[in-house]
Amino acid sequence: MEKEYDIIIIGSGVGGGTVADVFSKYVQKGLNVLILEGGPYRKKGHFNQRENDMSSIYFNKGAFLSKNLHIGLAAGNTVGGSSAVYTGVSFRPPKSVIENWKSSFGLSFLTDDYVEQTLSEHEEQLNIKELPESYDNDNNRLFKKGANNLNIEIKRLRINVRNCQQQGFCNLGCTVGAKQGTLELQIPDSVANGVELIYNAWVHEITSHSVKFNISKAIAESEPNKWKEGLYEFGAKVIVLAGGVLQTPALVLRSLKNLSIKNKLIGRYLSLHPVFNLNAVYKEKIKNFRGFPKTYYIDQFSDTEGYYLETSFYYPGITAKNIPGHGKIHQDIMRKYEQMMSILILSHDPSEYHNRITIDKQGKPILNYKVNKNVKESLTKAIQRAAAIFFSAGCTEMIIPGTKKYLLNTEDKEHLADLIHSKNIQFERTPLSSAHPQGGMRMTKSVKTGVVNTDGLLNGTKSIYVADASIFPSSVKVNPYQTIMLMANHVANRIIANHFTEKNRTV
Repeated sequence: MEKEYDIIIIGSGVGGGTVADVFSKYVQKGLNVLILEGGPYRKKGHFNQRENDMSSIYFNKGAFLSKNLHIGLAAGNTVGGSSAVYTGVSFRPPKSVIENWKSSFGLSFLTDDYVEQTLSEHEEQLNIKELPESYDNDNNRLFKKGANNLNIEIKRLRINVRNCQQQGFCNLGCTVGAKQGTLELQIPDSVANGVELIYNAWVHEITSHSVKFNISKAIAESEPNKWKEGLYEFGAKVIVLAGGVLQTPALVLRSLKNLSIKNKLIGRYLSLHPVFNLNAVYKEKIKNFRGFPKTYYIDQFSDTEGYYLETSFYYPGITAKNIPGHGKIHQDIMRKYEQMMSILILSHDPSEYHNRITIDKQGKPILNYKVNKNVKESLTKAIQRAAAIFFSAGCTEMIIPGTKKYLLNTEDKEHLADLIHSKNIQFERTPLSSAHPQGGMRMTKSVKTGVVNTDGLLNGTKSIYVADASIFPSSVKVNPYQTIMLMANHVANRIIANHFTEKNRTV
């Protein structure tokens, strides 16, 4: 081994940053901790808001497609992981979800006191709060107007930003560092406290006490490497997997021959929180791509119809992708980009056995996902609801999925239930996407029903833990940032208790 560490963390996203933050408090007591990140290290000065350049922040430029081509997954490939490219939307996990995880999967550590205390601490650390109405751009105001006209209850989102300049292109990385994600908080704080960080370090496989990885050349517009390029193998008493839902199961599957474990559930029970981002044309130019993109949401139909609606707005390339079809009508709509209003649909998909991460012959992840029939019906109802809000807000035309007519206009607003139907949704031709993957390394109390135990320990091992959204037993139904932190915090503290207490004579 070239080097030995007490703990090696693989991944620097929300889960990796959270466990690093916990471990950093023990570095001064002698704990030796390393973070390995496969992506480059871009700081705020490296983000330029150019869509073509910044697409490299993501795996496969933001569209990691499922095997059947029905859905594209967006996952960050950079220091900070997806926390560097999300909008800062922060939800506490619904109490009903937490209760289900406790009763159905045995996660008894999720007591009311633990959940409340941990989330409150994280909310203070990340400055999570509702933004003032002065942050609402016209897109958000029209969403409110349209919902109010239909007597639909709207709520304000809670966001984790400081000194936001309302540039509007949050998903391309924040140029001023206002977004209080892992990139701006936990990673630099942990490094300042003595945790080591190596980036451009792609992990090929692990053993029970070692990590094999390759350091590649730093790309332009990123921090230069501090280590030479090449192959390395480092030892560790404990390994924490936090590469995210796409990469963590794939790494375990690549390493099965080294770990001597057999578990048919690795990679399974995936949920993706499928998303449609819909756009409609308002009658005049509005402020949409500047100002904060997300300040309102609707959860009124979550229990009855299975979805949330949120405000959103994206840059031109993604907007063009989100509008179905092609040709002159599509081009004519896109020319009205500065008149567009946008609504995001987040559907609640179940965690099903057949939806999973597998690997190809080279060990690269394959996303296997089929949209549930009930989810398709839910998406249809959500499209109908969003179209009604568009028209109620004053929009005049739209091209959206699931319609009999390619272009809807004001004469169609009384016939939406007839014009928008699930039989018209063809996923191979429809821009369905996901940015909230969950599951694949399911946490349960029972060895027979899960991949990791309630400490986050990979079943069949004594030293490998998982601390990202892949351990969710089912979909948390909301943007998962805070829930990942909640779960990773627990895993980190169990690692300290299990391996590095005075009883274990290490710390």
